[in-house]
Amino acid sequence: MPRVRDFSPAALQEHVSSKLRVGWASKTGFEGPAWQFVIFLPRWVLTFEGRGAISTADDETQLEDHFGGYTVAPSYYQGIGRRGSASETNKHRLITVLASRWRGTWRYFKTLRRELEECTGEEQVLILHQPLWIV
Repeated sequence: MPRVRDFSPAALQEHVSSKLRVGWASKTGFEGPAWQFVIFLPRWVLTFEGRGAISTADDETQLEDHFGGYTVAPSYYQGIGRRGSASETNKHRLITVLASRWRGTWRYFKTLRRELEECTGEEQVLILHQPLWIV
């Protein structure tokens, strides 16, 4: 499905807080409990006519301001699925974010998912969650 509109960071504003970030100390770095979120950001839909944009590189960088950084897979991952009765192929960028185990973090990511679905026109944007203990 083609891009509907630009990503709106303002949609997340009520959930943005310094509490989203994992605590970092200069001598020990990251340590202790955290949550890892992996965002499957759909970038392009592949069709017989070519490649259509679903999201942009600018959409990716919006997360950096909220978390102080993120990890991006070096290549794009291909997803194949059905939209109604038709097959569809998408290329996704995997973005990994470490976040604090603050209750507002969950609300932030639910809102992020909804905003990404609305701006990309995708029925579902996958965001995976995993609890971590950083040693």
